[in-house]
Amino acid sequence: MGGIKGIILDKDGTLFRYGDVWGPVLSEAIAEGLIKAKMPEERKNECISDFCRVVGVDSEGNTYPDGVIFRHDKLFLATIRILRITFRYHMNPWRVWKSVKRILNHEGFGIKERLAEMDFPDERATIKALHDKGYILGIVTTDTTESTEIFLNKMGIKEYISFLRTKDSEIHQKPNPEAIKEFCREYGLDSSEVAVIGDTVVDMEFGRQGKAGYTIAVLTGSGDKERLAECADAVYPALSDIQKDPILFP
Repeated sequence: MGGIKGIILDKDGTLFRYGDVWGPVLSEAIAEGLIKAKMPEERKNECISDFCRVVGVDSEGNTYPDGVIFRHDKLFLATIRILRITFRYHMNPWRVWKSVKRILNHEGFGIKERLAEMDFPDERATIKALHDKGYILGIVTTDTTESTEIFLNKMGIKEYISFLRTKDSEIHQKPNPEAIKEFCREYGLDSSEVAVIGDTVVDMEFGRQGKAGYTIAVLTGSGDKERLAECADAVYPALSDIQKDPILFP
């Protein structure tokens, strides 16, 4: 593990705390979607709470590891959970599905307005420190290119990122390792010289399937410490804590 030269990072939940940024935005979108789906007014709070848990985040910034936003590999099971809620509250299934699709695609949200109120000094300093150590840095995310670039610009780290793959890229999504292979080809690296940093089990599986030399999990996304510890080489509370990592910062 001592020969790491390139690092691939996830975006949401890795570069920043997922609940702080997306919690209020997604919970508002959930409420709007459920209103359109004709949720019962007298059970509104209960219905929104149940749905937030299935999605994975609520308005208070709490995250739920089994939520669909963190477990894209469990989409079928999430669909069953969503259908149960739909039938339990006698809602319009088509409108519920449209709401879920919008949430997963991050469509039409006021994320620029939310980001305008935020700053990311610790995360920016950490990415700069990795760049200054000579690591080639890449981002692989299931978010769109447009949304990702909004974040990178706002966080002040775009200049440090050499490689970007999003849901708009013509590659298979994580945990398929195609992005790691492209990263290695582009920069002449062996996969053993690549570290993967992410916040979900899917990110760690992405690293494993891509034969990455080192995997790091952070707890600012799904927060699933027990499960992440089983599949990552190292686990840290937040991205800034990796500056204490003996492999990346010997």
